[in-house]
Amino acid sequence: MAVDLRKGVEFNKLSIMQTIMEDRKSPIFRDQDLRGLTGQVWSIYGNNIGPFLILTITGMLPVLLISYFIGNNVPGLLALSIIEILIVTTLAGAFIYSVPYYYVNGRVNLQTSLKASQSVYFKLLVVTLGLQIILAILLTFGVVLPLLIIPFIGALLYMIYFVVTQPVVVIERLKPIDAFKRSLKLVRGNWWRVFGATAIFVLTAVGTFVLSWLPFYLISLVLPEEAGLRGIIQQIGVYIGGTLTIPPIYIFLTVLYYDLRYRKEDFSFEQLSDEISY
Repeated sequence: MAVDLRKGVEFNKLSIMQTIMEDRKSPIFRDQDLRGLTGQVWSIYGNNIGPFLILTITGMLPVLLISYFIGNNVPGLLALSIIEILIVTTLAGAFIYSVPYYYVNGRVNLQTSLKASQSVYFKLLVVTLGLQIILAILLTFGVVLPLLIIPFIGALLYMIYFVVTQPVVVIERLKPIDAFKRSLKLVRGNWWRVFGATAIFVLTAVGTFVLSWLPFYLISLVLPEEAGLRGIIQQIGVYIGGTLTIPPIYIFLTVLYYDLRYRKEDFSFEQLSDEISY
């Protein structure tokens, strides 16, 4: 009897979850075009912009303050880059986990998301560093050695296969190497779709950054150069632009990850529930 009761409770839980998803017309379990994918990202972000911005500002403010004091000091810039990677990795884990939490609960709880993602922090850090190192190498060779421009473009496009590696680490809690393999498996057969969705999102994210940074840049041009405020105002503009665009980057990667799972696997409410029940 106890077993039947537990099954009944679990069934009711899943029924409630399904009702929540249907009431909010969540597109996670249905086909959608590339514009719909991008729209879903900005919808999740817009509905929870307060918590997202509070966490991003809290995390990135030390980066802004440190960058102001170190100036162009090379060792200082190197140390700042390391600090920034550590902070962004923390934010990335929380933002990625917040998407399935939102799908199930209809809201974002970044405190819960931060706590849940910390258990895979070092795995996520390794993956983040790996992706950045690969991109840095590709960009260096592409700029320094023009003869390698075609291999460079080919390698850069191949990176599309690893675009959902970070959500894989946070949600499926795989080791870094296994996460790269998993991303490759999910994207295979959907490369053009992933490329198109990424291109559309990048254009909207760049537009958001420019629109938030541009007023500060224009204001800085009005100020007298000798006042020394131009650089500070422009730096603030870059900080605000980054603050507004960091959360949607990881929301996009996670929405894309779930879209691929829907297309390639028998993805269910049970799996969604299990993966955020840590």
